[in-house]
Amino acid sequence: MENLQENINRIKELMLVENDDQLSLFSGDEGKPININSDEFTKRFKEKVYFILKDLYKSNWSSDRSRGPRGGGGVVGVHTVFDLLKEKGLTDYDPDGGDWSILNYFDTNPQVRRHIVGLYEKETGNILDNTNVLEDFIKWMSTNRNKIFKDGPILDTLIEKNIESLYQGELNERKAYDHLSKILENIPNWKLKGRSVPGSKTDREGVDFVMEHIKTGKLAKFQVKPFNNLERIGRFYKVKSYNIKNIDKKPVDYFVFASNDKEDVFIFKNEVGKYTILDKDTVQFEEPPIKF
Repeated sequence: MENLQENINRIKELMLVENDDQLSLFSGDEGKPININSDEFTKRFKEKVYFILKDLYKSNWSSDRSRGPRGGGGVVGVHTVFDLLKEKGLTDYDPDGGDWSILNYFDTNPQVRRHIVGLYEKETGNILDNTNVLEDFIKWMSTNRNKIFKDGPILDTLIEKNIESLYQGELNERKAYDHLSKILENIPNWKLKGRSVPGSKTDREGVDFVMEHIKTGKLAKFQVKPFNNLERIGRFYKVKSYNIKNIDKKPVDYFVFASNDKEDVFIFKNEVGKYTILDKDTVQFEEPPIKF
């Protein structure tokens, strides 16, 4: 096995393949149609961006296994989410985990992905619509890694696009937080702790904020999702949201549906067997929203 790895590394050097590229001994599916929202493209894009950032930001890399994709860690201490959101006026965070960089979101942010693809297509004249062009795009990102991902006008644009989309989600969360803060004015002995900053351990677990009983120390954990619409169907309550396909896996006590541009806020208890995920954006509850 050791000799095999040595041979693969030697072949990579001969082919001028960079160390973070995965050598495939089988080409397969060459020229297959593809688009930048497909699972095949996003998987390759995420893997490549992760490897590039790990290479470029060695001195700012945290290997904390509670963070990053598959516990692989990520960039810390530079272009932090905490500081960038603070510049936009969001200051009500628990500082724990405030060193997490916005760069760690580049691999999954669709606006960042589209912008980088646009740069590639403009520079090369290629249209990224098949697997052959995908391979060329991946190599192009490696070759231009410094120009794209180190300080400069391109990185500034990527940061702004990413933080703006993150900011909109945070406004939804703050709407929910403020809603509960007002409710607690009339409920003694309960207080809200600071919101979880994006990238912190609690945020990655799906806990957006926590309510604590002052005397007993009992905690109630909340996750916020965007609110689009609530429809009563017989004894059921169907909520239209966004990307809620895995909410049943989150270690929280309550789901809060809130959007900054809508007045209504609805809170449902996370009770096993009492709700059904109908599709990636729709969940149906058997019990009515909580009235505190």
